[in-house]
Amino acid sequence: MMSQLKLKRSRQRDRHPVNPTFAAWSTPEKAFTKISRTLSKPSNRWLIALPLAVVIVGLFSLSASAQEDALTPDYVQGVLNAIWITIAAILVIFMNAGFGMLETGFCRQKNAVNILSKNLIVFALATIAYWALGFSFMFGANGNGFIGAGGFFLSSTDAATYGLDPFPAGLPISVSFLFQVAFAATAATIVSGAVA
Repeated sequence: MMSQLKLKRSRQRDRHPVNPTFAAWSTPEKAFTKISRTLSKPSNRWLIALPLAVVIVGLFSLSASAQEDALTPDYVQGVLNAIWITIAAILVIFMNAGFGMLETGFCRQKNAVNILSKNLIVFALATIAYWALGFSFMFGANGNGFIGAGGFFLSSTDAATYGLDPFPAGLPISVSFLFQVAFAATAATIVSGAVA
């Protein structure tokens, strides 16, 4: 028994630490030698790929590229505003996740999944309700002084439909909607947290 154990240990010591398949890559010198040998002998694949690459580059240089309109400072400002509003909306959505974690921390472990799923469902339902009715009730131009109307289901991309008529260039309605829906859904989650 003891001799078998010694034999097993000696075999383990003699074993190469790297798989023999990858032994050529074990040191930088061996890897450099392997790469230089591979590149010094062009194979059929390299001979086929080289003319193909030349044809692709040649055809790409012949293609016409579309000219872009000159960017105005107002448009650039609108794009920067859109980026900032999107980041702020994402932060508010994470705030909703934080409320879910807070409510989960105040309940027993057996109810944790129920609280988190309730918050997710409330956020989803509030988003759908705000998309269908809320945005047009809030900003719709065709209505009275109390409630707006028109553009239900976020059906229009024209800012005048929602009474937002000097609307910044480069700022899409969808970004404004995302920011507003993040707050509406988070407010619904806060209210649902009172009955956690």
